Amino acid sequence: MPAAGPVLLGLLVGLAWWLLAPTGPVVLLQGGTVLSQVDPEQSAAQDGVLVLLGAGAGLLCGLLAAVRPGGSPTRRSLLVVAGCLLGSALAAGLGGLLGPPSVASQLAAGATPAEGLISPLVAHSTGVLLVWPAAAALVMCAGHLAAAWTGSSRARAEAEAAGGRPEDVSGG
Repeated sequence: MPAAGPVLLGLLVGLAWWLLAPTGPVVLLQGGTVLSQVDPEQSAAQDGVLVLLGAGAGLLCGLLAAVRPGGSPTRRSLLVVAGCLLGSALAAGLGGLLGPPSVASQLAAGATPAEGLISPLVAHSTGVLLVWPAAAALVMCAGHLAAAWTGSSRARAEAEAAGGRPEDVSGG
């Protein structure tokens, strides 16, 4: 999977985050100077949806990159992780753009607390943006290890079939 794949997937993840993540009413406290969400779990739920979507996207990107033949596995892995970082940031940005605007923007547009202010869609923790590239990296690492193990096992079997000793292959 080229590095552009995760970036394009970021558009789909951002759209899915916008559709699936919860938003809710916001209340004004102390004469309108302090904003508070009615549901304190909402921030965690918004981040949680992005984490799950990012983990799924990371598993997909890592799997596709690990099974792709040819080229340098190290270079491919670095490009995919970089693409996943960009895709994750793009997903968070797109979800935020599609979601409700900031409360300050809603107030500036003339919305009143009586009409109901809606919380914006925001990645509250920057750590959620790292889940996608971390999942991809773990899957690629497992894939590279499996390929190396399979390759060494095949080389030993071929050496034994040719009448050689397995130690000849491992260098021991």
